[in-house]
Amino acid sequence: MKTEAAAVWARTTFSTTKTFAIIIGFVVLSMILREVPLLGLILQPLETFETAVHEMGHALACIATGGFVDGLTIVDDGEGHGGLTYCKGGWPLIYSQAGYIGEALFGSTLILLSRFQKLSRAILIFLGVAIGLGAILLMPGTIIHEGDWKSGLMSMLSGLLIAGAFVFSGAKLKDKWAHLLLLFIAVQSSLSSLSGIWVLLLQSFGMFPGTWSDATNMEKMTHIPAFLWGIGWAIFSIGSLAGTMWLTYQLDKMDQKKVLL
Repeated sequence: MKTEAAAVWARTTFSTTKTFAIIIGFVVLSMILREVPLLGLILQPLETFETAVHEMGHALACIATGGFVDGLTIVDDGEGHGGLTYCKGGWPLIYSQAGYIGEALFGSTLILLSRFQKLSRAILIFLGVAIGLGAILLMPGTIIHEGDWKSGLMSMLSGLLIAGAFVFSGAKLKDKWAHLLLLFIAVQSSLSSLSGIWVLLLQSFGMFPGTWSDATNMEKMTHIPAFLWGIGWAIFSIGSLAGTMWLTYQLDKMDQKKVLL
């Protein structure tokens, strides 16, 4: 027998089956968009946002280990780096890994939270505020201290535009559309982590000579080959995504049992 809780559950969550179907659909759509040049432009703002998530992962880990961020960019510097974080102090062994690991955890967390449709608008606003604060507090240092004024300025503008778009979406979209947007962002973040690691692995095998990455930084510090770091991060990303989907399925089964009692 269904109770009032069942009605609340139905309004605030999506079933696991439906969520899985949406995620698979978004994965297929993303693969198509990434392969068609003109359509790929649709993903450009999200790719910039994903770069921001990656670099803010480095920044937060830097601050958490006692360092401070002297600058941060989320746009291409023309030398093969989509974004850069300038950290002074802290533990390089920790914050050098926080980009790909943080990106994977971010995507997985959004997938888990996507069970609750009513939270979607608040989460979008929170993300907008977080990116906005990052643009104001972390990115200006690139202009002043690192001397890369163009990259720093473009990063600030991009960050503030993305922040505004998220806050606007959270304030104006209906719950259903906010939920779908959030789930799409979650899928993009998970795919971005894996595709970034793929490029990193190619770089580790010498496909992009003269460039450096998080993995090559780790190799210098630990003497463990860069490609092994890339493989480890890939395993973590896939495991994080798989574990999140399994947990979401288990929680959904528990919720359904509760509302039927």
